[in-house]
Amino acid sequence: MKKTLIILFIIIFPFASLISQPAAGTEINFSVISGVQSTLENVIGWSLQDNGKWTSLKNKIPYADFKTNKRPTPKQKLGIENFEQIQLKKVLIDKKQYNVLILIYDDGDYEFPVLQEGWRSFKSVEFFVFKAENLIRILPREVPFNKAYAVDMGVFCADRIHDYDPDILDNKIVAKIQATQNQTSFNAANLIFAVKPIQEKGKEVVHFKIIRSFSKQSLTSWYLDPNNAPNLFDVSYYEAKYYQFKQFIRDSEVYNIETKTTDAKDYNAFYSWGFLKYQAGNYDEAIDDFDKAIESESDTAFSMIYSYRGIAKTKLGDFGSAIEDFDKAIDLQPTNVMHYSNWVKNYYNRGVARFYINDLTGACADWEKSFDLGFGAALESLGKYCK
Repeated sequence: MKKTLIILFIIIFPFASLISQPAAGTEINFSVISGVQSTLENVIGWSLQDNGKWTSLKNKIPYADFKTNKRPTPKQKLGIENFEQIQLKKVLIDKKQYNVLILIYDDGDYEFPVLQEGWRSFKSVEFFVFKAENLIRILPREVPFNKAYAVDMGVFCADRIHDYDPDILDNKIVAKIQATQNQTSFNAANLIFAVKPIQEKGKEVVHFKIIRSFSKQSLTSWYLDPNNAPNLFDVSYYEAKYYQFKQFIRDSEVYNIETKTTDAKDYNAFYSWGFLKYQAGNYDEAIDDFDKAIESESDTAFSMIYSYRGIAKTKLGDFGSAIEDFDKAIDLQPTNVMHYSNWVKNYYNRGVARFYINDLTGACADWEKSFDLGFGAALESLGKYCK
């Protein structure tokens, strides 16, 4: 069981480049939100016009009034709804895995609303936090082609931020989660994800709708009734290529890993929780779980646990200890060629740690070694710091 689990992680989770880390001594505030795990963009929005014809726009649901679409105001140009990009991230809440669906969309307002003058454009965001286990329901393993269905995402909390600042978005999401946990904010929102995968004449696409609702069952039951599912696409929907939509779901889904209750000698459980916390930016707690995993099985030959612990320590500025972990990971060279590309990156990451203790000679030697072994991204560091 352990070997199967470990192989899955090696294939799925490559190392991140660390050369952008701040210098030692700089205070770092880490978010509990993971980075972007998958994105969806470049889809087509369709709507049925009042003249009986369908019309489409990129990433927008057009208005049903065809005259409005011919001469739209700045506000109407945004469509009934739109998005520039949909993102999926992950967050741990009370040791449970949740996903965060983030819609970044074009928005704006008038300086003089009554006169509809002085239009100002900006970006806004809407986000929904839901249990990670609900993600696979959007696109099950056995895809029901040519059948419409709706998924209740069971939203934990949600919010909309007008004219948002990308640099503090994660902090806003965390604050909303904490307010919901502390019951200082009551969540009334829910999200219904309507999906219809279509396979026809050699073409595969997915029609989907993002339906905002409320948490009361009486208000969501109509959407979730299988008999009503086909009607959800009668007047509007987004259309994405099937492979594109599948990648959006699966790329995030693979980060939602199975976990067990930690046992005092359960190596897999400690490693799993350590990795989850590492993903979410909880580096101190990740290191603690990696320590417990190694303590429970001190003779582990799994280099990745030392690699991830080394990166976590680098993030926290513990460069000397990080170098020791990368040394250990390098010593545990894998025999399986599939794992080789990840193992090589230990040289690069050790070079980063050496760079921050002002060992430029050692850093350049490590970056050169990683480049010689096939890690092409090291060339940038060599060119910038090792002239």
